[in-house]
Amino acid sequence: MRPDSVSSAAHRKNQAGVSRLVLAFVDTQYGWLWSNSAFSSMGMAVRMLAQGWLVLDMTDSPFWVGLVVGLQGVGLVGFGAFGGVLVDRLDRRMALLSVQLAGGTTALAVGLLAVTGNIVLWHMVVAALIQGLLQAVQMPASNTLVYQVVGREKLLNAMAARLMVFNITRIIGSLIAGALITSVSIGSCYLLSAGSSFVAAPLLLPLRGSYRPQTTRESFWRVLSGGVKYAWSSRSIRMLLLLSLLMELYGFSHMVMLPVMARDVLHVGATGLGFLSAAGGLGAMMSTLGVAALGDFKNKGMLLVVTAASAGVFILLFAASPWYPASLVLVAGVGASLMAYDATMGTLLQLLSTDAVRGRIMGLYGLTFGFTPVGGFLAGAIGTLVGVPFAIGLGGAIILAYVAGTTRRVLALRSMNDPDSNQKVRPE
Repeated sequence: MRPDSVSSAAHRKNQAGVSRLVLAFVDTQYGWLWSNSAFSSMGMAVRMLAQGWLVLDMTDSPFWVGLVVGLQGVGLVGFGAFGGVLVDRLDRRMALLSVQLAGGTTALAVGLLAVTGNIVLWHMVVAALIQGLLQAVQMPASNTLVYQVVGREKLLNAMAARLMVFNITRIIGSLIAGALITSVSIGSCYLLSAGSSFVAAPLLLPLRGSYRPQTTRESFWRVLSGGVKYAWSSRSIRMLLLLSLLMELYGFSHMVMLPVMARDVLHVGATGLGFLSAAGGLGAMMSTLGVAALGDFKNKGMLLVVTAASAGVFILLFAASPWYPASLVLVAGVGASLMAYDATMGTLLQLLSTDAVRGRIMGLYGLTFGFTPVGGFLAGAIGTLVGVPFAIGLGGAIILAYVAGTTRRVLALRSMNDPDSNQKVRPE
């Protein structure tokens, strides 16, 4: 083969890699949805970092840091399945717009209370519950909107690209939040979070077409039970939902304890906390960029196993690290593994579901997200008794044990159908 032929083949390969990376952006509709995710994610990143530091500053207790976030999980878990039913009955675009405006209003109220010096602990408790209820609708609405806009073949790329912007804004938001807490006030973080939400919501308005699911005359409870029965009838979906629950409970929940790790273990203060969170976001951004570049990668089961197991390993190592530079690298590894896992899990669950119940399945998936705050509460309680590093490391070990026990079944999954599903079951 001549050198010029080799060069031409390499050029075509590079072009193919670039085209796979931006596959979902061929549709301008997805660009608006992606922009909405950028501003919404910025608001959430700033708010979550500020919330942990504010509660720690008010109470000086890892237990309360975990409890306040845990109450947010109560709202999400308690309303998660109902949120999915609402998404299968309402215009998904308007549902997402409404909850983003409501979330911005809640952040604005907390910010004004903090700036004026009138914030007390019960305000944080109420705000956390409200945010959990709103997320129960926001998660299935945003995920199903992505599917409706891009379709099946571009879904993995679109989910990864959306998570990539989430992590870009997490990096920026973490650094801004750390600087604002140190040099301005913690209330300013909440005001920034509110502003980001108010910018995000109108970006959904240019989406053309109808985003209302097929109408149904069946009762709310009958529709809900139909979605649960559908999920329960599929061994694959059951297995994935349980894995998601454990990853949220013991994996993503490490972020709840980052303020405690920064202040009490690594001794680096609010600025160091900002860099810790940004490092996790940087690792997550790089991994989602890699997943997006895979295009319609076929062996999604293998990708899920590798990323979930890697998350468990990095969490164990991060928990054991007493050195800040090493912790920055390790928390980047945690972020990279978790976000690549997240993109793959969200894709598989949607591909294994029928159109009629996709919103409800994503509602159940969103319900598992509520276990991140619950896991934060458990980590705070265990950390108060025996130390936060032990609590975080225990989570990593549990993840590894479950992944080891289910590897064979997850590897057997095929992205385009569910071999374990009972075909006679239909959503009611």
